[in-house]
Amino acid sequence: MASVTGKRNTQTEAKIKAAFTTLVQSKGFDALTVSDIARTAGINRGTFYMHYVDKFDLRRQLIDDTIDDLTEILIKNAEPDGQVTTRTGRAICDAFQTRAIAEALRYVKDDYAFFDAVSRSGNDMQLYDRLKEVLKKLIMTQAKRFGAEPQSSYNGIPADYAMEILVSAVSSIIWLWIRRGCKESPDEICLIIEKNKVTAPIDVLW
Repeated sequence: MASVTGKRNTQTEAKIKAAFTTLVQSKGFDALTVSDIARTAGINRGTFYMHYVDKFDLRRQLIDDTIDDLTEILIKNAEPDGQVTTRTGRAICDAFQTRAIAEALRYVKDDYAFFDAVSRSGNDMQLYDRLKEVLKKLIMTQAKRFGAEPQSSYNGIPADYAMEILVSAVSSIIWLWIRRGCKESPDEICLIIEKNKVTAPIDVLW
């Protein structure tokens, strides 16, 4: 009986997610109500409240589930011995590996309508900030696998700033891709990220 209930709940939550996505795209997050969501999902309000406190809790849980999925994809597909060669010829841990990133991007593209809705559901940039946290976790996981020792600075840049520089570049590429409608293929975005790994920012302009 528990498995049947679990299946029913999963189907209900999928309907609620689909309704949320449709409504945010059509009328915006601020204007939608729980009644709107329940009506569009084909459920009653009581069923909605069995799963979520309100529309803000719904958005939070949907983002949490998405971030959990992306974390699993990135960590699962990362090679423990992945390396990249820098411009100076030094081999370092490659936290942002093509296979892992490609799988994550395919996940995003397959559920683009939801990502588009969430990215437009508020000005707090929740999804962007959470994506950065996932990438930071990936970097730290890969560093441990690679046996890299934490340092207080990297090339004279304090560690916190170095981490921010690294994850912001990749996060911004992915975020821009989402905001532009995921027009390019995941492979094309991976290629941009790959080039970014070995390209100094100033080199982009010349």
